[in-house]
Amino acid sequence: MNVLLLEDELELSAVACEQIEGRGHKVFSALDIAQAKAILNDDNVHIDIMIADQQVPDGNGSEFAIETKDMPDGIKVVVVSGMLNSEDIQQLKAHQVDYYNKPSLYSEIVEDLVKKHFPNS
Repeated sequence: MNVLLLEDELELSAVACEQIEGRGHKVFSALDIAQAKAILNDDNVHIDIMIADQQVPDGNGSEFAIETKDMPDGIKVVVVSGMLNSEDIQQLKAHQVDYYNKPSLYSEIVEDLVKKHFPNS
């Protein structure tokens, strides 16, 4: 699977990439929404799963995840954050976007999504 990781904390991003790649997936890392959009719009890259942090320098990860989920490419999205409030959670549930609280093992999050959305992989 190709995974887009939207995480602005460099150390956490590095650990998450290592965990996900350790499970055999390819990771494309973005520090902000602008970089994530550039990756998504790259015709040479196909993303299967996007993991988004809630708070990134140029916006709201939950809103971006919902926007991305609704794109015709069928990207599966998840939000991982320690900053979700009840309104954020309601919005994610309304749009059927999975979420996890930090700290979490990113490798396990990806495996959960693969089992849920790509059962034949």
